[in-house]
Amino acid sequence: MKRSEVIPELENVLGLEVGTINEEANITDVPQWDSMAILSFIAFVEDQFNLVLEGDQIAEVKTFKELF
Repeated sequence: MKRSEVIPELENVLGLEVGTINEEANITDVPQWDSMAILSFIAFVEDQFNLVLEGDQIAEVKTFKELF
């Protein structure tokens, strides 16, 4: 899966319209980015990329670019 495909999936997880998120956006500017969204994102990454993420790794991220 390419990065360009991940953004729409993340928008779907957050219940946002496609095109709402860009890589430079600050995560804290998206009110839907809450604990449930983080858990959903972790599950998505594990499923799609077979990677295990920890909550503290995500907590350090400030932009979506850093997240990806």
